[in-house]
Amino acid sequence: RRYSRYLSFHFPFTHERSLLEHLRAVPWRFDQRLFKAWRQGRTGYPLVDAAMREVWGTGWMHNRMRVVAASFMVKNLLLPWQVRRGAQGAGL
Repeated sequence: RRYSRYLSFHFPFTHERSLLEHLRAVPWRFDQRLFKAWRQGRTGYPLVDAAMREVWGTGWMHNRMRVVAASFMVKNLLLPWQVRRGAQGAGL
């Protein structure tokens, strides 16, 4: 949390775009179907699915599982990290 707070304070633009120049051209996919499958724990990857089902079932997710689920969403599904349910400008 401290690192995130540090980045937010010193680099406020990181809420909208990447801090690293070479990551600004990532070919993000705005696929509602993939986002929904990830959110519901139906990706076909047991570890990711277990993490998402845990948060749906208990309202809590272990820190390591949070890292796994978030990394999968961004690096494997190529969904932009700013995406959230009901996002207006993200196309989802």
